[in-house]
Amino acid sequence: MRITVSTPVENPKTFISYSHDSQKHQDRVRALADRLRVDGIDVQIDQYAPAPSEGWPMWMDKQIRTATFVLLVCTDIYLRRVERREEPGKGRGVLWEADLIYNSLYPADLNVQKFIPILFADAEPSSIPLRLRCLTHYRVDTEDGYENLYRHLTNQPRYQLPELGK
Repeated sequence: MRITVSTPVENPKTFISYSHDSQKHQDRVRALADRLRVDGIDVQIDQYAPAPSEGWPMWMDKQIRTATFVLLVCTDIYLRRVERREEPGKGRGVLWEADLIYNSLYPADLNVQKFIPILFADAEPSSIPLRLRCLTHYRVDTEDGYENLYRHLTNQPRYQLPELGK
């Protein structure tokens, strides 16, 4: 039996969009980014660029446009900000990124899921913005969930599709 093998992708450029819910949340997002970088994923988060020279809107736009993948850390606060249910002036980064992401989704005819909702243990799938709920999501604070995300980012499915016989 011959098996069709996927070609792994090395060092995919990945951007993480998240809300600054709390210092603890920011720390776990950075820990996830650090782990992905150690595992060969070229991850960018705002914490690695505390004062981009081009300003935040241009920096976020560039990150989303040039990334192979965009991870969206979905929480209730993230959802509230995406849906514009947050008090005025709060969470402007998430609002900006959500607009860029939604505007990228509309005309896109992608054969790879670029935008990937991710959840930590304290978040429910209902925290994923409605327009993104149809996409595959991962719980990244479990070994299995992290491995599945890693496999997605590197194009290494857990199971290879056997070649069709005669």
